Amino acid sequence: MHFFSRWLPIVGCALLTATLGFSQAAAAAPVTRVFVVEVPPAQDHAFNQGMKSYEKCLREHGDTRTRYAYDSETGDLTRYLFLDSYSAWGGMDDHDPARKACHAIFRSAVVPHVGHAFSEVAELDAKDTYMPGGDADPAPIMWVEAYRLKPGHGDDFRNALGMLASAAAKAHWDGHFQGWDINGAGQGGEDFVLVWPNKSWAEVGQEPHPSTKDLMNSTYGNAAASANHQKYLEAIAESWSDAWSYDKDLSIVPGK
Repeated sequence: MHFFSRWLPIVGCALLTATLGFSQAAAAAPVTRVFVVEVPPAQDHAFNQGMKSYEKCLREHGDTRTRYAYDSETGDLTRYLFLDSYSAWGGMDDHDPARKACHAIFRSAVVPHVGHAFSEVAELDAKDTYMPGGDADPAPIMWVEAYRLKPGHGDDFRNALGMLASAAAKAHWDGHFQGWDINGAGQGGEDFVLVWPNKSWAEVGQEPHPSTKDLMNSTYGNAAASANHQKYLEAIAESWSDAWSYDKDLSIVPGK
């Protein structure tokens, strides 16, 4: 499902997003290091083989950290997404010995096949999240809406999403989503992403009941819902969307 944007329309288009997807907000790490990697088509096979060699080395050296991998399904299809979760920012200061031991493999078998890569850090925004449970973890498909906000409009934007999350919780809505604040995206990058987990493409295309507009109108009344809608729109400088599918072969999930 990806229906907030159907009521509050997308106003722009860009290339890359940072995306997160975990089934339950309560279980999700509050900080996620995001890596987006572009791989030239001619290098794709070698990149995959290199990543598998690197991850095999990590497992052999006792790496216990979970990393989810996703493949781009829309937009530029040469992209991969890797998500490392931490309980806090300080978790990124802990350097796993396994990763140090396997660094040479990463440099020789992976890096030469990468066209471009960047990283950013995402923090879960619990106020702008509605994840009551029952979703697959990790999500087989993530629909991600990314936003670059106008200066000084962040509070209005997040308050608008917070009203949606509150209405969804009161109605036990079947549209589930997570809000993430993005740090370090660089100039022109996104400030916030809204992630909708899905089990299938059929679910991506299925509108929740009631619709987002009807949900907001029934919860707050037409006038208040319309005012909230307008604040949301006025806060956005640019927005875009992407779909990503879970890549089990390139993920590291200890115990699985």
